[in-house]
Amino acid sequence: MSAVEALLAPADALRARLYRLLAPWAGPLFADRARRVAWLGAIQVVLAFLLTLAAPLWMLALGPILFGVPHLVSDARYLVVRPGLHRRTVLALLCGAPLLATCLGAGPAVGLLALLPAILGAHGPWLRKAPLLALWAGLSGLALGFGALFQLAFAHLHNVVAVALWWWAWRARHARAWAVPLLAATGTVALLAGTAEPMLTALGAWTAPWTETSFTQHVEALAPRAPPVLALRLVLTFAFLQAVHYGIWLRLIPEDDRPRAAPRPWRATWRALVEDFGAVPLVIFGALALGVAAWAVVDLTQARLGYLRLAVFHGYLELAVGALWLIEGRRS
Repeated sequence: MSAVEALLAPADALRARLYRLLAPWAGPLFADRARRVAWLGAIQVVLAFLLTLAAPLWMLALGPILFGVPHLVSDARYLVVRPGLHRRTVLALLCGAPLLATCLGAGPAVGLLALLPAILGAHGPWLRKAPLLALWAGLSGLALGFGALFQLAFAHLHNVVAVALWWWAWRARHARAWAVPLLAATGTVALLAGTAEPMLTALGAWTAPWTETSFTQHVEALAPRAPPVLALRLVLTFAFLQAVHYGIWLRLIPEDDRPRAAPRPWRATWRALVEDFGAVPLVIFGALALGVAAWAVVDLTQARLGYLRLAVFHGYLELAVGALWLIEGRRS
């Protein structure tokens, strides 16, 4: 047993006791993946909405620090490693180069270049490739003509891409989870309609002490050209959908993608991670996550912005793999 597994053993023992205690009521959820994913997804979306009403600034400040790096690792795991795309060397290099460039500050038109080899290198008919090439050309034209505005729009919309990608690619595993996209859409409409403002006033949530952030800062970053009321609502919608996005990658996709229908013990989860990535990359990922957290202790705002600059690539990765899967079909 590895040192990590030894550390996880007490957590597994506690987990087993809780399962035995809850089995009379929650037994069907343990055995039925589709039902479990449906409940988990619905609860996550509702919780994200309630937190948006009560503590949106805290969500925006701490969400990327706590969940950012783990969700990037999940992105790489379920989009690249488990489907084996990293073994298609030429495709991986051609897609990876523009993605890496975005981490170094390249604009959205460069990030969109990752779609081109994914579409052209996919094994499938040109009848499927042609519409996606047209989509890439259109998006690239918008990115070149409206660089900063396109980047802002993409920052908002990429949270929705995660929901759509999960819903389509793993649809055979979660037939009952229709409530997740429905609740996400309902919450978005409610926030855009102004549901949150009275709650923010009632709960005193217009400020978030110790986060060194304000709605004004987030409006300047996420909706600088929008009218004030709409800008505020766009920020709230971003906070909500970002939380949904994290939940999709950190909980629902792992549940759906796992070969075994029943929940997996923590030690088995660690062994599966080592099998997928190897121990050394996992140590690097852990160090990166701890580094972002330590940076946040010193300067929360700069740590959040630094993480967001690093994470720009993953939205384009989702688009590229989504395009590949639309042509080839998803391959586990």
